[in-house]
Formats: sequence, C-alpha cells, structure tokens
Amino acid sequence: MANFTTESQVRGKFHLTDTTLVPSDWVTASITDAHTELLRYLDPAFASGTPEDGLVLGETLLAGAHLYRSLAAKQAFDQKRVSAGGQRIEEADRLDALETIARIAEEQAWHFLEPYLLEHPGRLALEASDSVPVLGED
Repeated sequence: MANFTTESQVRGKFHLTDTTLVPSDWVTASITDAHTELLRYLDPAFASGTPEDGLVLGETLLAGAHLYRSLAAKQAFDQKRVSAGGQRIEEADRLDALETIARIAEEQAWHFLEPYLLEHPGRLALEASDSVPVLGED
C-alpha cells in the first residue's frame, strides 16, 4: 500500500528546505516508518482509495516526528564538547528542541489520526520488569 504523505508534504509542513542537513533518504525512511506504524492501527475501511486530508496530515506529522527523532539521535551522536574562553558550550538545547518537536508532532499526529483508527496506540511511560534481589536477599 502506498504512503499517504510525500517528501514534499513533510518538508513543507516542517519547513525543511536544507537537503544537506536533512537528506532525502532520511525523509523517505521516516515516511515509510510512519506509514508502517500507522497501518498497525488503521481501520481497513480507510486503507484504500484516496486518503482523506486528516489521514494525510496525520501521517505527515507522524513522519515528521520520526524524522526529528532521527535528527536528535544524530545530534546526540555528533555532539562534541566545545570551549570558548574557558566557557564550555553545550549543544543540549538543540537536542532538547528536536526531541520536543518530535513529541509535539507525534501527539498532534495521533490526534488527527484518531477518527481513522481501530484502536489507539498504547504509549507506555514506563515498562517495568520483575524485581531481582541485588544483595542476594529474597
């Protein structure tokens, strides 16, 4: 099944005109990831034919969220400590901004997609595992 959104729509929605910082293959991979995730919850009645505007917008936002998480991961990986005049310059603000944009875009995406879903995707704030004694105590 074809994606509901396009690279052009994602770039337009998020004003991503720089193809060096945001390569085309990253955008298309994010669209594919978003579409795959969306199909897990999509009502089959909306899976064929011309997609409604809300469905396109939702997938566009979800693709943007995936893309911004990729950009944040790259930013975290590439982060270097820089000092100027004895002052350390941190890039954490940019990383936080990218993560925030991704979170907001994802929240908006699922809001727009809600009418087209069979079920709402679960979001676990925390996934706990069984307790294991640390000091050998039962």
